[in-house]
Amino acid sequence: MGKAKVYTERYVEWRKRMSTIKKSETSGEKLRRMCKNIADGITDPDKEHWNDTHKWMEDTYDIRYYVDSSKRYLGAEILVAGGGPTIWVNTYTKYVEGYWGGDRVNEPFIDNLGLDDYCEELYGC
Repeated sequence: MGKAKVYTERYVEWRKRMSTIKKSETSGEKLRRMCKNIADGITDPDKEHWNDTHKWMEDTYDIRYYVDSSKRYLGAEILVAGGGPTIWVNTYTKYVEGYWGGDRVNEPFIDNLGLDDYCEELYGC
């Protein structure tokens, strides 16, 4: 009977420790966090030390342009993550758009980094 009490006490202590451990994030929660971090960095580039647009663009994978029927620039989608989550920065809609499995996230941003101007200049080249 003494062993049973010791095991019970150990189990209770173990459960207390386990309840304080943060559960791991789901893929949807990770995607939301990633999109929010990207949107925050574009909205407040000085806070995130992302105040160099050219340097920020060096880490991107692809650019898709939105143009009208006269081929005038309207905006761009910038691919910033792919392979696991797919994340696009959309300068036309001003949303960071994330996709991962069945999860989808749209996080708004203010383009204080100048990504839209940068992409428009690239399109004009």
